[in-house]
Amino acid sequence: MATYDAVVAGAGPAGSTAARLLAERGASVLLLDKQRFPRDKPCGGGVTLRAAAVQDIDLSPVIERTIYGARFSLRLGESFDRTYAKPLTYMTQRCRLDAHLAEKAAGAGAEFHDGESVRSVQADGLAGEQTSPSARPEALEGPRGATTPRSPKRPKPTPITIGTSHSTYNARVLIGADGANGVTARAAGLNPHSEEAVALEGNLPFSPDIPEDWREYVGIDLGGLAGGYGWVFPKSEHLNAGVGAWKYATFTLRPKLTQLCIRYGFDASRLENLRGHHLPLRTAHSPIAVGPIALVGDAAGLIDPLSGEGIHMAFASGRLAADHTLRYLAGETASMAGYERAVDAEVQPELDISRRLQELFHFAPPPYLALMRRSEKFWLFFCHLIRGELTYLDFVRMIGPLRVALDFFADVAQRRREARVSALVPLLRGL
Repeated sequence: MATYDAVVAGAGPAGSTAARLLAERGASVLLLDKQRFPRDKPCGGGVTLRAAAVQDIDLSPVIERTIYGARFSLRLGESFDRTYAKPLTYMTQRCRLDAHLAEKAAGAGAEFHDGESVRSVQADGLAGEQTSPSARPEALEGPRGATTPRSPKRPKPTPITIGTSHSTYNARVLIGADGANGVTARAAGLNPHSEEAVALEGNLPFSPDIPEDWREYVGIDLGGLAGGYGWVFPKSEHLNAGVGAWKYATFTLRPKLTQLCIRYGFDASRLENLRGHHLPLRTAHSPIAVGPIALVGDAAGLIDPLSGEGIHMAFASGRLAADHTLRYLAGETASMAGYERAVDAEVQPELDISRRLQELFHFAPPPYLALMRRSEKFWLFFCHLIRGELTYLDFVRMIGPLRVALDFFADVAQRRREARVSALVPLLRGL
């Protein structure tokens, strides 16, 4: 039976990033994906400058468009355009991006098996659902934030046994990058996300009836979807058109996508490759690591609630997982709990603020769109945020005492949304 320092389940942006960084630093790595590459994934395919900055490899071979402007509208009404002198985001397709990242991981020394799915995970201490903190191996390292004396030598951990559709492997660490409903999280008893958004998207091939300027702008329509928005993203040969919303509003997605196409003058009947997908949102500080197992990217629910963008968090969590895997392999830590603490310290605060802004923004979008249209300062802040020159934490520092008002109105918006959901659920069950 082949044994590896680390097995990475899932060759998306998070998994391939972790696999490449581990291989570059000398670890033996097996990277698995259940589908044959190149394969497509439902995703808008926007790579923000903020996300690209996390990567230390060249992404230009898979960039199809560089975007300098956005076309905004409210509930499919009148639209307005804003532009910026520097790039705001890059456009790619996941089939190309993921293949590129997996190729880089393999080039660094990772063994890549596409078309091979994880079927089972066995390790000491993994016995069904493990939700009690006291039952998790991180207890070996003491409470969160505590520093405990460490023995200079640790007992060698029992390898994890991973059964796949093709074979069985042993690994010292398993990194679950296998998405929202992956095998890794279920086997480890981890359920980091309690809420989900949903999205529906399709592709519109470029044709003479599509205005040329749609090759230069992204389209964003706000206010017409519960907690989400509609988008139009240009690629090299087509437009990607999609809509996203809270899960309870799933039934609205198909008609909303049709309306989006009609509003912008597109023929909705020409939509190709129509597909839906879930956007898992992590419950703050929920477990994403247990013993020698860690979850990254969508598997950990690390998606920006305001934008629905997950590639930046995938890159960031893949990098953190690689760093803490190396510490674990070197015997510096007793489990992958340090990775979870790093996510809680470095990533989760951004997601928490994004969630507050998401609740507030979708509670009353007109004032924010008015600011986007008329306030140069607000537009520039948005540009700096997308480019990674500012963060959500910077926004909170900028508003200072107004943070109290932000939290208050975000709570009001959240309670209204929850009340709406409570009223809708019995009606939907009766359909």
